[in-house]
Amino acid sequence: MTFFDDELKKGNFQICFCRDCNITYSSYRESCIKCLKKTDRKKSVQKGKIIEFSRRNNDFFGIIEIENGIRLMGSIIPLEKQPEIGQKVKMSVSFDKKPNYSFTVENNQ
Repeated sequence: MTFFDDELKKGNFQICFCRDCNITYSSYRESCIKCLKKTDRKKSVQKGKIIEFSRRNNDFFGIIEIENGIRLMGSIIPLEKQPEIGQKVKMSVSFDKKPNYSFTVENNQ
């Protein structure tokens, strides 16, 4: 189990980045792939926007862009109607054998 996985279990998404190379990673990395220096990390604000989505039966899923241009795929929980591209969402994370991401649409009216 990595630090990244442990944080997901606590409901926290960590953003990994290299200060020297200005590279952001969507998953935890011990060192930068460019300069090999130790990476830094910060807790995400866990908010984003819908980039694209699909529907299967009554469930929505899609790609969400959070801060630093990181894109994640997960389930989308709409408020009352079908989600829309560009809607703001709040991210929830967990870890059970693998990372799980879900996004609740915020009131964007």
